[in-house]
Amino acid sequence: MLTSCSRKEKDPSEQKSVEAKYSLYVVKMQELGTTLRLPAQLNPFYEVSIYPRVTGYIKTLPVDIGSAVKQGQLLMEMEAPDVEENSISAQERYIKVQATYRASKDNYYRLLNTAKTAGAVSPNDLQAAQSQMQADSALCNSEKANWMAMESMKDYLIVRAPFDGTITQRNVHPGALVTTGNKTDMTPLLELQQISKLRLQVKVPETFATQLEEGQSVSFNVDALPGKTFTGAISRQANSLDDKYRSESFEIDVINTNNLLMPGMYAEVLLPLKGHPNAFIIPQSAVIISTEKKYVIKVQNDKAVLVDVTTGNEDNGMIEIFGDVKEGDSVIEKANDEIKQDQIIN
Repeated sequence: MLTSCSRKEKDPSEQKSVEAKYSLYVVKMQELGTTLRLPAQLNPFYEVSIYPRVTGYIKTLPVDIGSAVKQGQLLMEMEAPDVEENSISAQERYIKVQATYRASKDNYYRLLNTAKTAGAVSPNDLQAAQSQMQADSALCNSEKANWMAMESMKDYLIVRAPFDGTITQRNVHPGALVTTGNKTDMTPLLELQQISKLRLQVKVPETFATQLEEGQSVSFNVDALPGKTFTGAISRQANSLDDKYRSESFEIDVINTNNLLMPGMYAEVLLPLKGHPNAFIIPQSAVIISTEKKYVIKVQNDKAVLVDVTTGNEDNGMIEIFGDVKEGDSVIEKANDEIKQDQIIN
């Protein structure tokens, strides 16, 4: 009876051997191309905020929100009586000092001719006349420059479009008094944006930035237009990493056909990554991510070797790794953090 009720216990070494069996994966060197999805934003290709350069009244304002304008088109005309008066005053001062300069110049050259006769003019008088002429010349040039500056201020009374675009803001009306000041404390009179062509701006993490290049085609979609896919090409890149986010800025020029897209829209960009040429690929299940590090378990001489790695592209269950591994090494395909360094692997 005792014999029939007894059971045979497994050998401890045999039980440990069963628990320690793992499938291995042979490391391969291969580029792992994938598609990276990143958020982006559409911005105007050109954008300008128009502030007053002089204090005055709005005389005419022929544009409004949504107005399409051409380069050189009149946007706003102002009137400022004090600017005109200052210009006239500066002109009169210039004419006055110009006459004084001409008189001192004639006086100097008369004395210079007279001085050819020995003893007719003292050297001190000749030197004084020359100094007076030079001083009057400098004052004449100064007043002329001041007059030209006053004249140029009149040009700021007429504002024209610097490029083809659309008025997106209008914050004044005819007859309003506008003053100059600190731009940070002021609302722009007008906002002009070029929306027929947009910039799609996206920040790419440094891990993937090296896999993109100018001219590469990309696609994107926006939430406001579901079901529509737009395309463009990478037009420029910053070639510098943002210190805060460790990312590089890329811009895609987008031709805004029929003005379907609007500046400020958020988009999702699909960036085709070609993969790193010196990357090794393994199954994603072979990478262990802990709070301290990211590593794989390499099997060497039937023992576990924990190897720190960094990862790259991921696609279809595979992942790129970089670290102390080489092609042909064996790693545990389905690893876990319970496996310790130098543990016997069956």
